[in-house]
Amino acid sequence: MQCERPAVGSSTMNVRELERKLSRRSYEELDNDMAAFDDAVLLELLDSRSIKVGDTAASLLSRRGKTNAIVDSVLAGHVSTKVGKIRAINILSSAGTSCVRAREAYLSLLYDKNHDVVDSALFGLVFLQDRRSIGAIRDAMATQTEGSETHARCLTAIEALQQQDPFIFSPYYHDAGDVWGLDKQRFGDRIGW
Repeated sequence: MQCERPAVGSSTMNVRELERKLSRRSYEELDNDMAAFDDAVLLELLDSRSIKVGDTAASLLSRRGKTNAIVDSVLAGHVSTKVGKIRAINILSSAGTSCVRAREAYLSLLYDKNHDVVDSALFGLVFLQDRRSIGAIRDAMATQTEGSETHARCLTAIEALQQQDPFIFSPYYHDAGDVWGLDKQRFGDRIGW
């Protein structure tokens, strides 16, 4: 049974009603039904409390290559929940350096109140290997309680950027798809298959 296709600019109430209807479907049904949705609706569904609905929206946006729309949505504050922000960051991180605007989104999320959101944004900044981010990370770190987990992760991110070694920040990460364009001479065993 196909779901009624929502119009672009649907009200939040209509999207929440749609989310409730969709959450009862299987992943296969969701993928088929939601494929017809406009990008604007999928962006709203990133904040879905339903893992199936939100993750399917994220998957569709990723497959459509809508990283710039995701950055715009994050910057405009339209992605407002912890889970929505992490889904957005995950899409941008999976694109690696191919999303040239991802840094904007990561920087905007450094001041988020949730540690997991900040940590995910730090991951993106560290793997972009852009030392210009150090100042912004220091500024955000200054707003954190010294000794807190987020403060410590900011320090680790700064060290990783200064050393140009992202694996200081995330030692168990393996860039299987080589999306970050890291130095193969230094990190070859952690890149590709």
